[in-house]
Amino acid sequence: MRQGSTSVYRRFTAEEINRANSVDIVALAEKYGYEAEKSGRKAIHMKHSGGLYLFPESNRFFQWTAADNGIKGGAVDFVMREENLSFPEAVAKLLSEDYTPSVREIKPYVPKPKEPLVLPDKAANFKRAFAYLVSTRGIEAEIVSHFMNDKKIFQEAKYGNTVFVGYDRDGTPKYCAMRASSPQKSFKMDAENSDKSFPFFYEGKSDLVIVSEAPIDMLSHATLTKLHRGDWRQDHRISLGCLWDGALERYLSWHPEIKRIVFAYDNDYLARNKDGILINWGQNAAHKHVQKYTEKGYICAIHTPHLKDFNLELTELRQGRSIRDMDEQRITELEAEFAKDAESEEDLEL
Repeated sequence: MRQGSTSVYRRFTAEEINRANSVDIVALAEKYGYEAEKSGRKAIHMKHSGGLYLFPESNRFFQWTAADNGIKGGAVDFVMREENLSFPEAVAKLLSEDYTPSVREIKPYVPKPKEPLVLPDKAANFKRAFAYLVSTRGIEAEIVSHFMNDKKIFQEAKYGNTVFVGYDRDGTPKYCAMRASSPQKSFKMDAENSDKSFPFFYEGKSDLVIVSEAPIDMLSHATLTKLHRGDWRQDHRISLGCLWDGALERYLSWHPEIKRIVFAYDNDYLARNKDGILINWGQNAAHKHVQKYTEKGYICAIHTPHLKDFNLELTELRQGRSIRDMDEQRITELEAEFAKDAESEEDLEL
């Protein structure tokens, strides 16, 4: 029994544990205040959670921002994580009669065979995607053309979305991310059977790899390198499609000559978790990965954007703003958030 607890522990049967783990994990997360932000075909990402994904099909969750390379499990593990309960306490809570989420019919989870990735049909020309990346996102035309010629970027035929493709070592498409070719549309998703353990990448010549979150972040960082008179082609560049480093591990296995890593993740300085606490997901992950890969023997560094991400920094520079202007903006925005928090604390004291 845990110190301070008055609960009586008992041994639960396998049937009782299965019943507790059958509580609908989506309803369970909603009860704890999480809100679905976007859904893929198999996973649901919860808003303001940093990296909490729910998998309704298997009734499980995964949180990649947690310590020790992520926390995963079923309904019992979720309750243990949310309320810092022991295993018996979590099972008992899920089995109590006054617990509101519904219990689903218990069905053994049988993973479906992995299907091959099928890329969307290509448009007759890529004018819309090219204009979006160059005119709206500020990416150098030379860089966009290189990736289009390399069949890593194209325009989808049906909706005109911009498509980013990652390949394996044999040139087979494995990763496919799509987003609307318009700033007025928020559409963004991975194609069915896309595998985030394969990166969207540029193969460089040096012993350095620069790691970004998303393809547009990677292209923006390359553009900033060129604008500052650097050679964007010199170093390896990859994007992860998230903050999970599975694609980095794979790329490093392809390139044993790489000795240095720069993590160019987002600067989420205004982000808050579900409890309203400021938490910089991108930079937290960068520091975590620096520690992990330093222990593996790599020389690691962090390149932090002055605003939220390197594309925003790029577009602001294109509009004539200086680095000093952006630093002042970030400080002003943070001070405003700190003032809000101070007011909230004062209200609580009253």
